[in-house]
Amino acid sequence: MSRALLLVLTAIALGLGGLYLVRAALVHVGGFTVLSTTAPRQLGALAGQWRFWLGGTLIAGVLLISLELYGSEELSKVVPLYSLSYVLIALVGQFFLDERVSLQRWIGILAIVCGVVVLLRS
Repeated sequence: MSRALLLVLTAIALGLGGLYLVRAALVHVGGFTVLSTTAPRQLGALAGQWRFWLGGTLIAGVLLISLELYGSEELSKVVPLYSLSYVLIALVGQFFLDERVSLQRWIGILAIVCGVVVLLRS
């Protein structure tokens, strides 16, 4: 397994964990609406949530890994690798967040994965 693929998979795992935690914090405080009059109160409530901070830290890890990859690998190969996260996001959404992932979405995700395989073989 190439170093780039390993780093991307690590970034995807960190990102999924981070998104899951941030979403849990958002649900706990009742959401967030950009540019609303309630935004400052919502941000204050989020600031008190450990899941928000831990999730943000994991997402910052994704940024650091991405900086390395974008500086050392071909973008045309690295960026499509990140699309593999769609599969994991759909699984997390369906099994842990009670979201409904339709058959049509699964077909689209499969098409994306097939495209990534084609790109990596070129």
